[in-house]
Amino acid sequence: MLKNDLYTVISFEDNAGSVAAAIGLNAGHKIFEGHFPGQPVLPGVCMIQIVKELTEEATGKKLFLAEAAQCKFLSMVDPQKTPELTVGIDYRQPDNHTIIINAVLKNTEVAFFKMSGQLGIV
Repeated sequence: MLKNDLYTVISFEDNAGSVAAAIGLNAGHKIFEGHFPGQPVLPGVCMIQIVKELTEEATGKKLFLAEAAQCKFLSMVDPQKTPELTVGIDYRQPDNHTIIINAVLKNTEVAFFKMSGQLGIV
């Protein structure tokens, strides 16, 4: 839903339950006009959606956020100052209904977001 609009995938690797991706943010996207005018910040809900979408790409399954056991927003992402992010996701599927994830969005210097939780399989 946000892929190829708010962000594009620059690189994507899935190695047996561990995703390493690089994404580019669209600093001109309309969401930044309202969040926040003159000081664009990537919304936290968009970070969660990016993790979900990249996990869907890795697993080939349609997913939904079932539980966010822990979400830490460590630093703001200004798309003008940080147009590219790396996304790391470790995931496992303990049953036919659930994907367990641990994810981080960062650049070379700063971790912006960390999350652990469960994605449900639609």
